[in-house]
Amino acid sequence: MSSSQSNLAPSAPTATSLTANSRQTEAEPTEAREPLVSEYRELRAPTQSLGTLIDPPLCDAELLLKNNLATAQAEMPAGAFWADLRNEAREQLVNDARRYTSSYRDVASFCADQPNHTGENNSRPIVMAGHQPTLFHPGVWFKNHTLQKIANDCCALPINLVIDNDVATTRSIRVPQLQPLANLAGDDSHQQRQGSWQSIPYDAGGETLPFEQAQIRDTERFNHFDAGVRRLIAPLVKNPCVTELWKHAREAIARCGIAGCALAQARHALEAEMNWQTLEIPLGVAVRGRPFARFVMEIIDQIERFRTVYNDSADHYRAWHGIRSSAHPVPNLGLQDGWFEMPLWVYGNSQPQRRGIWVRREGDQWRISDAPSGPSQSGLGGGAVSLTVSANDRDLAATQLMEAASPEFKLRPRALMTTMFARLVLSDLFLHGIGGGKYDQLADRIMAQFFEVTPPGLQVVSGTIRLPGQEIDESREGRRRDLQRKERELQFQGEKWLNDANSAQRDLQARKLELLEKMPTSGSRRTWHHEISRLNSLIAMQLTDQRRETQQQLAHLEREAATEKILCSRELSFCLFPLEFLQESFAKMA
Repeated sequence: MSSSQSNLAPSAPTATSLTANSRQTEAEPTEAREPLVSEYRELRAPTQSLGTLIDPPLCDAELLLKNNLATAQAEMPAGAFWADLRNEAREQLVNDARRYTSSYRDVASFCADQPNHTGENNSRPIVMAGHQPTLFHPGVWFKNHTLQKIANDCCALPINLVIDNDVATTRSIRVPQLQPLANLAGDDSHQQRQGSWQSIPYDAGGETLPFEQAQIRDTERFNHFDAGVRRLIAPLVKNPCVTELWKHAREAIARCGIAGCALAQARHALEAEMNWQTLEIPLGVAVRGRPFARFVMEIIDQIERFRTVYNDSADHYRAWHGIRSSAHPVPNLGLQDGWFEMPLWVYGNSQPQRRGIWVRREGDQWRISDAPSGPSQSGLGGGAVSLTVSANDRDLAATQLMEAASPEFKLRPRALMTTMFARLVLSDLFLHGIGGGKYDQLADRIMAQFFEVTPPGLQVVSGTIRLPGQEIDESREGRRRDLQRKERELQFQGEKWLNDANSAQRDLQARKLELLEKMPTSGSRRTWHHEISRLNSLIAMQLTDQRRETQQQLAHLEREAATEKILCSRELSFCLFPLEFLQESFAKMA
């Protein structure tokens, strides 16, 4: 290990007391930190095949991690609340991630600790990424590859967070298809093939529930999903990695009975065969226990100020980007009759739908409910969840909140709350995709102003990989413009396309050019226009075949473009690609 790598591990636990900061604000106001950037970064998916978006660049990952560690150590001194929370949370995280991962793949090669230069053990920095448990596109999987690479380069511990509290909106993937055009249009164009989509489900449809609650509905369909995918993609790909993936998926669905869980475990088991050494943990597991409850209580105890910062930050983001919808990127937190909305979800086995959480101070207690109704009968409705925790002792309240967890009370963070907890508490460097990278610039603003700490730097990672043999035809747009110009000229300047060898066309051309040379300035202009229009009509009749051929060529290009859009989509599931092809692509990209 190089000296630069060994220096990544902090020499002491790093933390700042959020409690101390917030209490200091009450007695001695401090200036809230602004985010490190003065404007929002523009993040766009790469258009070129094997193109990447890595921001900051991959070569800066080690420096970014070092800066995060140094900033945390400077702003979050050892022995304070924040240090204790981070240490407790990380110990729980690593233990739970090792235990969870070991249920379906070997983790013997993992070591949460490493010897430092003094010969003592010291916790490795944690590099983290996360995504929903879906059959996502290869650009998302490239983020997992990059997670592994950065961790190796920096002697850090890589952990992937499975975001299983998001709603499982679909249980299928789209597979591109090619069909002979003659079968669709009934013409002679049997050589051109038209692209289309066909969806293939891995489970029966049903209620939209969080991934961790979406139990498998049709095991038979799930178990035969790979055969259907192979059949549909066979004309384009001979050896899709769905074969290797689904061997693990069938084992996983028998273990957990949850489709999202099975997909994530199957993908991670396949990564083990690729020698990717990462730990994995569902968000629902990572937020169990006291650390997350304590983080929640830090916000609840200052909910009025938090709501102001959260809503002002969301308003600022919308105004900056010209977003009119009040629901994007996140809706503002509500306030009704003393009840404050929290950026949290709650659900349970008997009521698996996600519901919002509201809190209200009642004397020396905080009341927490999913849909409370106050004394004034505010109309929020009676909720299925209602509990109280201490309003005078945050540690006691965190214990009470933790002990309330049960199969019927699963408290989960919403999107921004998830990344704030992951970045401030669980990890030292977080890798986002494009969507998360955009919205977490809003989280930066909230963290800086509410917690009064410098937001840890993040890295945005994504890439574009297309099916083998499928590339965008860069020349098509130029050919389309040429044909469109020709079509206009055939209509209004047909004399340019008349055949001199044809006497009738030669006469029409000569007459048109003669009229153009003798364009009147006034007086007889109407007669001249009438004659020009008559000649254009006669010329157009002579050019009917050319115009029809040009229109057919344009239509051909449009069909080609539509098919290319399907076959070259960057959104195709990774399971449609050959595994060796993906591994080679990842290696070229980073």
